[in-house]
Amino acid sequence: MAALIVDANVLLRLITREPRGMYEAARNFLLELEEDGEKAAVHPVHAAEVVYVLEGELYGLAPAEAAAELLTLLDARVFAPIDEPVLLRALAAYPGSGLDFPDVFLLAWAREHGLRALSFDRKLARAGEEVIVPD
Repeated sequence: MAALIVDANVLLRLITREPRGMYEAARNFLLELEEDGEKAAVHPVHAAEVVYVLEGELYGLAPAEAAAELLTLLDARVFAPIDEPVLLRALAAYPGSGLDFPDVFLLAWAREHGLRALSFDRKLARAGEEVIVPD
């Protein structure tokens, strides 16, 4: 069970290591948490926000780079991603998908739970049979 949940801002400081003071504060806090045998939850919404920011104007990472950075961070023992198998599958599939990360996660989550998604996004519909486009 996680002791707390981490927001996107903390995750971004850990990935970018800037500003230096925030990076060090977040890193030190999480190291102490890990030493105490505690975990930090990461919600898929915050993972999506991290991907969005890393790909944005400020950092300009390609989808593969953004996904790799987040996957590397989430591999740390202190993190306990919520819906971890789905999140990791979505991050792995994202770079080659041609879709936005939230859409890739939605498809992965739908598959995991035996659901279909309803969307007007025809690009999303072409990505999987579990998408219904209403007429």
